[in-house]
Amino acid sequence: MLRARIKRSLPGFELNVELSLERELMAILGPSGSGKTMTLQCIAGLTKPDEGYIELDGQVLFDSTARVNLPPQKRRVGFVFQNYALFPLMTVAENIAYSIRCLPKSEIRAKISHLLNIMNISPLSERYPRQLSAGQQQRAAIARALAPDPAMLLLDEPFSALDPQLKERLELELLALQQGYQGSMLLVTHDLAEGYKLGGRVAVYHGGSIAQCDTRQRVFSTPVNRTVARLTGVHNFMDGEISRLEPPFGWVNIPAWNMQLKAHLPASGLSIGRQVVLGIRPEYIQINPPARATNMIGARVLQAVEGIASVTYRLLVDGDWRERHLLNSLLPKADEQLLAEKEPCQLHLPPEHLIVIPE
Repeated sequence: MLRARIKRSLPGFELNVELSLERELMAILGPSGSGKTMTLQCIAGLTKPDEGYIELDGQVLFDSTARVNLPPQKRRVGFVFQNYALFPLMTVAENIAYSIRCLPKSEIRAKISHLLNIMNISPLSERYPRQLSAGQQQRAAIARALAPDPAMLLLDEPFSALDPQLKERLELELLALQQGYQGSMLLVTHDLAEGYKLGGRVAVYHGGSIAQCDTRQRVFSTPVNRTVARLTGVHNFMDGEISRLEPPFGWVNIPAWNMQLKAHLPASGLSIGRQVVLGIRPEYIQINPPARATNMIGARVLQAVEGIASVTYRLLVDGDWRERHLLNSLLPKADEQLLAEKEPCQLHLPPEHLIVIPE
């Protein structure tokens, strides 16, 4: 189990976070410069916090009050860097063996063989990093990090440089590895889909602090504020006010549209007259569906961008007197003809997919 409270100040930036982690994989999401990598470096002992406390499985790694600061090699923490950081003049087997070189030779050979087999790179043991593909280097880096049996594995955007197919394959391999690994994992990623797929829990970073940390389902379905919603993929926002409560649903008045929308409410904390923000993900907005009784809105297409398997529409709601509530809809391709620019359409915003965020 990890317990960490970390403060670290730099010119123009301050990291101030608190984390607790059981034997699970937690994904850390957030924009560049929000402190994600610095958190990993502080846990690994590569960067010293200004103050705080880090404990892993009962062992104190850092305590600013007691002046404890264990060196990286004594922390039982494996680190997989974004650029892999393999030793270029060592073979794959030598890279893996480096951190366990003090063990008996027979044990080193057995561990190398085991890790090469787990990471599916057994035929590559005598190759040098320059002779490996990016995916093979990544597998070797993970094997090296696992060699000393770390209590925690830190992964700093490990798949960011890989092509989509290889990335997906390694994500599945990491999930399989997690099943047999007895320690905790922290994964830093910019990829929302990757964070959701791999992380049982998700921490959303913003400006050096944690805006929300919870199960992935709660973070993505009930973000605590507009910032978390935006960072987890909600692109459509409408300002409104609670006008009627019919738990578990409520009605929200949207002044800019002169209409009310029905939405699923959070568990508690909202009352009539409360200012809120409504949010909805692009993939949940339906265009020209069969007639619905609630949340039907007239709109026109401003732009249609065709992708390989989907179409992204930018839409302007009819009667939006501010002309600023542009909605984005992401729809899978269908047999029907694509909507053209300026073409009128009907939108349905399903109540169960509308996110109500207190202001």
